[in-house]
Amino acid sequence: MQQLKFVDIYTTTNHANHGKEPSIIPYQSPMEETSAENNGTANTSQCELIERTLEELQSILVAIKKENFIICADLNGHHSFWGYSNEDPRGQKILDFVLANNLFISNTSDAPPTHLNYNGSKGWPDLSICSHQLINKISTWEVLEDITNSDHQYIQIKLNTNITSFKLKRYKTLHGNFQKFTESFRTRVPKLEEKISLCSTTEVLNSIAQTLQQEIISACNYSFKIRQHKLISNPTWWTANLESEKKRLIALRRRAQRSGADERQARFRFFKAERTKYMGKIRSSKTNGWENVCSSAKNPYGKHYKSAFRKVVLPTQLTVLQGNSPQGGMRKIAEETLEKIFPYPTSTIPLLSTNTKIPDDVPFTEGEITNIIKSLPNGKAPGVDGIDNLILKSINKSFPSLLLNFFNKCLSLQTFPDTFKISNIVLFQKVGKDPKEPSSYRPIALLPTIGKVLEKLLTQRLTFFLENGNKLNEHQHGFREGKSVDTALASFMEEIQKGRSQGNHVLAISLDIKGAFDNILHHAIINNLKKAEVPSNLQNIFENILKNRKVLLNTQEGLVSRDQRKGCPQGSCSGPALWNLVVNSLLNIHWSPNVHLQAFADDLVLITKSSTKEGLKVLTNDAMTQIVNWAESNSLTISHEKSNFLMYSKLVAAPPVFWKNHRIKRLHAIKFLGIYIDDKRNWNSHIRYLSQKAQILNQNFLKIAGPSWGISRSHRLLLYNTVIERVFAHGSSIWCINPTAKISRKIDSIQRSFLLSISGAYRTTSTAALQVLLGLPPLALKLQQEAVITNLIRLRKPELTLQLLPDNYEQPLSSRTTHPSLYLLKDQISLSDGGLSPPSEAIYTDGSKTEKGVGAAYCRIAQNQIIESWFVKLPSQATVFQAELLALSKAVELAKTMVNQTPIKIFTDNRAAIQASSNPKSKNHMARQIFLSLLSSPNIKLNWIKAHAGYFGNESADLQAKSAADSETTNIHQIKFSKAFLKTHLKKFLTQEWQRTWEDATTGRPIHNIIPKVSFDPVCWTREEILFFTQHGPFPSYFNRFKILPSPNCSCGQVGTPLHYATECILTSSWHIKKPAENLQKIWFRRVAANKNSRLLIRKIVQHINNNRALFRPD
Repeated sequence: MQQLKFVDIYTTTNHANHGKEPSIIPYQSPMEETSAENNGTANTSQCELIERTLEELQSILVAIKKENFIICADLNGHHSFWGYSNEDPRGQKILDFVLANNLFISNTSDAPPTHLNYNGSKGWPDLSICSHQLINKISTWEVLEDITNSDHQYIQIKLNTNITSFKLKRYKTLHGNFQKFTESFRTRVPKLEEKISLCSTTEVLNSIAQTLQQEIISACNYSFKIRQHKLISNPTWWTANLESEKKRLIALRRRAQRSGADERQARFRFFKAERTKYMGKIRSSKTNGWENVCSSAKNPYGKHYKSAFRKVVLPTQLTVLQGNSPQGGMRKIAEETLEKIFPYPTSTIPLLSTNTKIPDDVPFTEGEITNIIKSLPNGKAPGVDGIDNLILKSINKSFPSLLLNFFNKCLSLQTFPDTFKISNIVLFQKVGKDPKEPSSYRPIALLPTIGKVLEKLLTQRLTFFLENGNKLNEHQHGFREGKSVDTALASFMEEIQKGRSQGNHVLAISLDIKGAFDNILHHAIINNLKKAEVPSNLQNIFENILKNRKVLLNTQEGLVSRDQRKGCPQGSCSGPALWNLVVNSLLNIHWSPNVHLQAFADDLVLITKSSTKEGLKVLTNDAMTQIVNWAESNSLTISHEKSNFLMYSKLVAAPPVFWKNHRIKRLHAIKFLGIYIDDKRNWNSHIRYLSQKAQILNQNFLKIAGPSWGISRSHRLLLYNTVIERVFAHGSSIWCINPTAKISRKIDSIQRSFLLSISGAYRTTSTAALQVLLGLPPLALKLQQEAVITNLIRLRKPELTLQLLPDNYEQPLSSRTTHPSLYLLKDQISLSDGGLSPPSEAIYTDGSKTEKGVGAAYCRIAQNQIIESWFVKLPSQATVFQAELLALSKAVELAKTMVNQTPIKIFTDNRAAIQASSNPKSKNHMARQIFLSLLSSPNIKLNWIKAHAGYFGNESADLQAKSAADSETTNIHQIKFSKAFLKTHLKKFLTQEWQRTWEDATTGRPIHNIIPKVSFDPVCWTREEILFFTQHGPFPSYFNRFKILPSPNCSCGQVGTPLHYATECILTSSWHIKKPAENLQKIWFRRVAANKNSRLLIRKIVQHINNNRALFRPD
C-alpha cells in the first residue's frame, strides 16, 4: 500500500465543534492501488468561521503549487452536491472554493451518510477533495460500514496508477541454501583471483571491488529468495466471536436507519449501548491476547521482551521532516535532510608535511581475517549491496584465499575501494526532540559488509600500534582495552579525594563536545595519524578511507546521495579509534600539576584544585581557554546544555567558569557516564535516580509479568539477573564498594518491587522472605560483591574489610601485546579425538582436583611406556583450568627441548585449555605463554583427547595428577588466584552475610520456619503456594490484619487462617490435610511444604478461594 505524504494543518477555527483539523494529503510517487481512510477531521459549525478555514486552505494550496493532493475534512457544510437534501451558506462557500480552485469533490450524492447520530439524524459533512489531475486516478470512493468508536464512518479512497517506488534488496540467508550459493560462486572465483593478482592501480582495484560485489550479488540472486516486506496480518486477538458481533452491530445499525421515526431514536440508543459493549469486548480480547502471548513465550528475549523493555524507535518517515512547509517531494525532503545532518566544513586546517618514511605494516594473514569474520553477528542489516554477514562467512569458509588476496591488495595499494565507502542512512528520532527538525535524528549508517571487514582489519592494526607504542594518553578511558566506565569514574573520584585531602578547593567541569564524531575535520585525523608515526601504508589507506565518502537516504522515488566531507566515517568501526587519536592532542597538553583532564570518548572532565578562590578561578579559566583553542582549531564546540560543573569546597559562591562568553552552569549533582555524582559525595542523587529508573523498569516488567499470567518464573528470574540487575550494577565499583546502612536499605527497597513482580506475592509480603524464596540475595550485598571484584581485578585496589590484595590475583593481559597478524598454523591445533590414532611417542597432560588439593602432571609416552613424567601439587584455591594450563605449559617446555623429533604431539582432554592457548588475544598469562612458544615452534602440535576412554597416555597423566593432588607434600607450586576463585570466595562471604541478615530479620518468620537456610536456588513454589506459606493471601485473617475486612472470620464462623482452610473449613473439605496439634504447627508447615502432593492440595485450595472470594467472607 502506497504511503502518502500527510500535511497536518492546525486551523484557528477548529475549536468550533469537535476540535479536529483538516488533513491535506499531497499525492507523491504513484502506485498500483493506494487507499486512504478518513474518519472526519475538522468540524466548524459557525458560518462566519468557514471563511477563515478556507483562507488557510487556500494558503496551503498556494504553497503546494503544482503538487497533486487530496483534502480530507469534516467541513460541516450542507449541499445536495455531496448528499444533503438542503443547502446552507457554509455548503455554498465550500462549493465556491472548490470551483474557484479547479478542484474535484470525490463524494457522490447517492453515497451512504458519513455521520450517524443516536437520535437518528444523519449527514454528509466529511468531504474528500482532490486536485483535478487525480480525477481519473480515483478508482473507488466509498463509505465503509465498519464499526467505529465515533459517530463518523470510515471513508476509503483507492487510487490506480503505476508503481515508481524503490526498495533495497535483502536476501533470506537465515533459511540456508548456502551449498547452492557456493557452487554458483565457485565458477566466478578463478577470474576474480586472476584480476586481483594482476591489479596494480587504484582505478583497477575500484573496478575489481565493484565486480566482486556484482558477482556475489549474482550468485545470491540465483541461490536465495528475496526478502519481502511483511504485510500486516490479522491480529491474533481477533476472534470469530468478535467478527460475528461486528456483523450483528452492522445489522442493528441498518435496522435503526430503516426504522420509523417513532422507534428510530430507541433503536439508535440500543445500537450505541451494544457498540459500547462491543468496544469493551475488543479491549478485553486485546488484553487476553497479549497475556496469552506472554504466557506462552519460549524465548525470554522474544518480541514480548522487546516490546516491553526496548523503546520502539522506528525509522523515521521522511514526510515528517518536511517541517511546516507542505511543499516538496520525497527527494527534495531527503536532500534537505542530508544537507542539515551532514553539512560541509566551513573551514579547514593545513596538512602536515613529513619527509620521514615509516616502514609499512605486514600483509594480513588468513587467521586474522577468519577471526574477524567469525566474530560478525548474524542477522545484522547489510549495506546497500544486500550482502550480509552470513554470505561473507560462507565465502571465507569456501574460498579463504579470495578475501585474503583482495584485502592484501587493498593494503599494498593503500586504497580503500570507493564502493565500500557508501553508507545507507536510517534516521531514528532522539527521545524528546522535535520530530520536524533534522537535528533531532540520529543517523544510523549501514555499510557494505566487505568494507566493514576490511575496516576492522585496519582498525585492529591501528589500535595495536597506538596501544603497543603507548601513543594514547592514559587519561583516555573510552573505547580502549583495559579501560572502562569504572576506570574513568575511579580516576574522577581519586582526583577529587586527592584535592580535598590536601585542603584545596576542587572544581570539576563536565564538558560534552557537540557532535564530536560527526564534525571532526578530516585533515585533523590525517595530521594526528602522521604525528603518531603509524606505518605508512596504514596512514595512507586511512587517508584514502576519508575520501569520496557518500551517504544515501532511501526514498520511494529512489536513493538520494550526498558527499560526507567531515566527521569520522559514519557508522564505521574506525570512528572511535580515529576520534581518540584526535582528542589525544588535547590530553597531551602540558597541564599544570593542579589541573587534571580526562576523557571517555567525547565526554571530557576538567578538574582543577587550588587553595584559594582566586587561584581556582585563574587556573580553571586558563585551562578552559586552552580547551577552547583546541576545539576551535578543530572546528568543534561544546553543548552548553550538557556542560556543567561541581564545586567541592566550603565556599558559598563558586568562581565563574566560561566557555568563551557563555557561563557554565553550576549544579549540585552532574550525570557523568550514567552515574550521578554530587558535591557531597554521599551518592544520594544517584540513589534517587536509580529509584526512578526502577519504577520505569518495573512498569515495563509488569507489562509481560502479571501476578497470575505472563512469562514463566524462570524467565522472570533470567530477565532480572541479565537485564534489571545489570542496570543497577553500572558503576557500582565506585558508589557501592562500602555502602552505608541507609544506602543499603534504599537499594533493597528498590529491589523489592521486582521481587513482588517475579513472585506474584501480595505487596505486604516480607522482602527478606521473597529474597529467600526466589534465591535472590539482597541487592546491596550483590552490588557490593561486584564492586569488590571490579576493584580487585580491573582497578587493582585492595579490599581492606576482607583483606583481599590485588597482587594475589591474576591480572588480565592486554590482547594488544602481540601483532594482529600472528596466528598458529592450522595443523598445530586439533579438536578431534587424537586417541583413535596415537603416535608412537607423545606427551599427555592433565589437571585434577580432589578433596585434598589440586594437581597437574604430564607423561611422555613412547611405545606405551612412560619414559618421563612430571607432576606438582597446587594450592587448594587453584582451579582445574589453571592446573591444565600449567601442565600444558610444562609439556610445551619439554617439547621445545626435543629438537630431533618432528612433529611433537601434546595431548590434553581439556578443550578450553587448547582454545585459550591457541588464541593470540587470550588474557591468561599461562595461555599467552603457551601461544608464544607454539608460535616459535611450529613443529609442536596440540591435540584434544577424549577423557576416561581407556587411552593409556591420558589415563597415566590423570593418575599422576590425582596422586599429586592427594599427596601430603608441603612443596606446593604457588600461583595467583583466578577470578573464578575470587567469585566463589565472595559468594561464600555473601551467603554468610545473607544468612546472618535472614536470621536477624523480624519479618518473614513463617518462611524462616520452612526455609531456615538461604540458597541461590529458587524454591519451586507456584504463586498460590507462596500466598499460603507466607500467610499473605486471600484469607479473611490477612484482610482483617491490614484493616481491609472488619472481621477475621470465615463464612463458616471460624477464624479464616491458611491453616483453617487447609485442615477444617467445610468450604474446602475436598482438599483437606490432617490438622496438626497446636504445638506441632511449625513442623506441619515444614512437612507440607516439602511434600509435592500436599502442595498440590494447597494450590487447589488457594485457587478455589481466589475464584470464590465472596463465598469465604462473612456477610
